[in-house]
Amino acid sequence: MTTCCCQSIEEELTVEVKHATEWMKNLPRELHNEPITKIAIPGTHDSFAFYLSRHAGPDMDANLRRLHVLISPIIKNWSITQNLTFAEQLYIGIRYFDLRVCRTTDSKLSSKSPFTFTHGLLGGLVREGLEEINGFLNKHPKEIILLDFNHFYDFNDQCGHEQLIELIHEIFGKKICTTAETILECTLNYLWNNQQQVILLYERNRDQCSAYMDRIGHFFQICQSPWPNTPRTDNLFIFLDEKVSVPRSTTCINVIQGQITPDTATIQNNPFSSLETHARETNRRLIEWLSLRQRDPSLINGVNVVICDFADQLFADTVIKLNHKNLTSL
Repeated sequence: MTTCCCQSIEEELTVEVKHATEWMKNLPRELHNEPITKIAIPGTHDSFAFYLSRHAGPDMDANLRRLHVLISPIIKNWSITQNLTFAEQLYIGIRYFDLRVCRTTDSKLSSKSPFTFTHGLLGGLVREGLEEINGFLNKHPKEIILLDFNHFYDFNDQCGHEQLIELIHEIFGKKICTTAETILECTLNYLWNNQQQVILLYERNRDQCSAYMDRIGHFFQICQSPWPNTPRTDNLFIFLDEKVSVPRSTTCINVIQGQITPDTATIQNNPFSSLETHARETNRRLIEWLSLRQRDPSLINGVNVVICDFADQLFADTVIKLNHKNLTSL
């Protein structure tokens, strides 16, 4: 009897994981021709910062840089933003990734990849992270991801945007959506029919990237991602309420940032705490907040992409489920 009970629970968990793993494939048919900007999509903030070394990155605050050798464990506790790898994030349903990269200055690492991720401290190799994502896409051809490259550090003429774009194109190739000229063309049916799985969002001036469009598409500076920039959870939700109280354009990707930003005082007052500890309460409230929203930012209380720190299955499921209900009363 115990065996049957355990088997039943295991089967339920397997079904739940499979649902999250291929949730785009399983969306209601009536959403297949909606632009990706009207779909509710779970994402992560500083998606790569599940692993950080003790080496200072080029984006580290100058004051911290002078002390980072002495207080690197504290800095690390407040810099790590996720506890799941790219693959683990994908399997719980995350489809939007917030990516910040810098040029690799370590000669040993640069032979493997000219770029690393960074968030105050240096992270993993960009090549390895993107290859992990590509492996998932190979197994799940109807899942679509959004890669948002939005911060670039220490780039130069020898190792800069052209080299990063070559790396991205080398890994994803024809999976990148290069044929749609506007994001509104990117419906699930369009992407599936063209066997495209990667929407590359690149935070760089369109005029400077015209030579790259045949390799990475047309989506330059099309994210609206207002930053709450507050260490206080109450202030975060006041900010989010204001943002969804009015309809927003669906000609761009709309990102709701559901995370706090600790300030110096927060870290000084809690030196042996971590961002993860504070994120638990924020995420609990974010999930409650999301339960009162709907998909489609052109509607009041509608959302498109939602991101947070330390995303988990419950967060991802809460966002995904917005695509299966219609909150006409809001």
